Amino acid sequence: MTVSDLAPGILIAVPQMDDPNFHRSVVLLVEHGESGAMGIVFNRPSDIALADIGQEHGMDVSDEAGVAFLGGPVQRERGFLVHRRTDVTDSVKLDEDVFLSVSTDALKTLLAGDPASYRLCLGYAGWGPGQLEREMVAGGWLNSTISAKRIFDTPVEKIWDAVIRDLGIDPAFLVQGGGKQ
Repeated sequence: MTVSDLAPGILIAVPQMDDPNFHRSVVLLVEHGESGAMGIVFNRPSDIALADIGQEHGMDVSDEAGVAFLGGPVQRERGFLVHRRTDVTDSVKLDEDVFLSVSTDALKTLLAGDPASYRLCLGYAGWGPGQLEREMVAGGWLNSTISAKRIFDTPVEKIWDAVIRDLGIDPAFLVQGGGKQ
C-alpha cells in the first residue's frame, strides 16, 4: 500500500471498530503520508443546526438546511466543508465533484445555497505516523474510492451500508481479520 493508494479516498470502519468516535463511520481521507493521515467523517449527523451556525456568522439560514456533521474527534470547533460546487473559491478538488474548503467565505456561500450540495463537518480524524496502516492491517478499516453519489445523494443513515455493498461485500458477513486472534 503506497501513499497514493489511500488519499484522497474513503475509509470505512468495520462493524467491530471499538472506538465510539468511528462506529460505522465513513471517512473522506484527505491526506496520508509518512507524517500520518487526516480525514473527515461525513456520515455522523450532530445535533448542531446549520441555522444556528449561520446565525453565528450573521446569516439567515433555513431550519430545513439540516445539521452539521461530526467530522471527527480532533478540533471539533473547526469546520470543514465537503461540497460539490465548482464555483466556491478557496476549495481543493479531491475528486470529480468533490471539493474541500475551510474558509468562512466558502461557508457563507454554501450556507446560502442548496444543503444537498455540501456537508459541514466539525472536527477531523487524525492518525500519527504508521497508525492508520497498523489499524488497516489489524482489519479495522476498509478503503475505497471517493464517491460523490455516496457523500451527497445517499441518505445519511444508509451511507455506511451502501459503501460496503459498493465493494461487493454484504455487511452482515463482514468479519474483522488480520491482527492477533
